Amino acid sequence: MPTSEPRPLEGALLPTLLTTGNLLCGFAAVVAAAHNRFGTAAALIFLGMAFDILDGQVARWIGIATDFGIEYDSLADVITFGLAPALLTVQYALDHFGRWGWVSGFLFVVGAALRLARFNIRATRASDTHFQGLPTPAAAGTLAALVLLFGPNQAPPEAGRVLLLLLPPGLAMLMVSTLPYRHVKHGRRGVGLLTWLIVGFAALLALIVAAPRWVLPLLFGGYALSGPVAALRRAWLRRRRPSS
Repeated sequence: MPTSEPRPLEGALLPTLLTTGNLLCGFAAVVAAAHNRFGTAAALIFLGMAFDILDGQVARWIGIATDFGIEYDSLADVITFGLAPALLTVQYALDHFGRWGWVSGFLFVVGAALRLARFNIRATRASDTHFQGLPTPAAAGTLAALVLLFGPNQAPPEAGRVLLLLLPPGLAMLMVSTLPYRHVKHGRRGVGLLTWLIVGFAALLALIVAAPRWVLPLLFGGYALSGPVAALRRAWLRRRRPSS
């Protein structure tokens, strides 16, 4: 009797195509950055994030998560969330600093590659309630959002150049750190909570569409800072706790 359930290879096709879309966005962002089309490059990095979210969600919905898919996804992420934002930052602001500019970008690529390699090792283990280290899409989004904030069609201010010189190594350190970063897929579930999440997501999306230049840096920058801020808060609370 025929069955409507997809065979493993057929079921894995759609997530693989979505990962390929992510890789295409990364490659196109590299080409755009090389031709000084900085706004286009930043937009392609954000579009790559949409593909990256979808391929994982579709794989979970279908119930097929293969080792091949995990490896392919990480290789695509190295391009879209490692090389593309690094090259974008170097071309946009860091040529001014000579060799220190490309060293800064290279450190970001190394941090992204190490973060993804560690994620692949942990992917076969039991799922955690937190990410270990800053996720590479969030780090890439922080750099791309700052390019939008400073204006992709104009030279950044000197303070902006210095920030973009120092930020990639800092983000690399956060990516390879063991600081916990929250994610929602293993959070509490319920109809009421889901309703509020949908409303909140819709409101956030509306804000991004209305004022992407300001909302995206606050969103990604705030998330990047949430790890060290939470760690400092925990350390402060431990120091205030009376010893027994």
